[in-house]
Amino acid sequence: MEYRAVGNRCAVILGSLRLPISREETLTILNRQGFVLVEVDIIALARQYIGTSQYRRGARPSKAPAIVDCSSFVKWLYAQRGIWLPRRSIQQRELGEVINIDELVAGDVIFVSGRIDYYHDDPSNGVGHVGIATDDGTVIHAANKEVHLVESSLDGFISKSKFRGARRYVPQDVEVLTFEAPVDREVEVADDIRWIVLQQLPG
Repeated sequence: MEYRAVGNRCAVILGSLRLPISREETLTILNRQGFVLVEVDIIALARQYIGTSQYRRGARPSKAPAIVDCSSFVKWLYAQRGIWLPRRSIQQRELGEVINIDELVAGDVIFVSGRIDYYHDDPSNGVGHVGIATDDGTVIHAANKEVHLVESSLDGFISKSKFRGARRYVPQDVEVLTFEAPVDREVEVADDIRWIVLQQLPG
């Protein structure tokens, strides 16, 4: 999955940029160009909004994290990591690495059937709800207007054969960095970082 920037943040796998210099040299060049390395723990960030984010079906992504629905909250969380995701849960399921339920790690996204399911051709594979897995056997999700944003047990979240798949947007055992670009730089995709660095190397 190629990372697409969100605002001035973009996730980057440095090893995929095929640069002729070391990691340290790359970071030094980017730092000189005004790029800031940002640490984002999306599970800790998600938990900060339990009890404060308000649920509203069809919430505008621009209102997150104050007002969210399930997919706009997931979209917002990954935006903080510099990873663009589409708006709807069924669209989000089309990206990333396919994960089995017994392979879940923190940050993986879980799709289930919901009150209203969206599907392409098969109603039995429809997606109506999405949440983000933790390492504690729980799922954080914007549930409904009664409980808003909650942390539920994984078993409860996928009960009654509602499981519709899981996806991983940040691969394990690979360093994925998040950069905040300076105001005078426009980064659209992670590959833009490659060319910015190459421009700074001696000819």
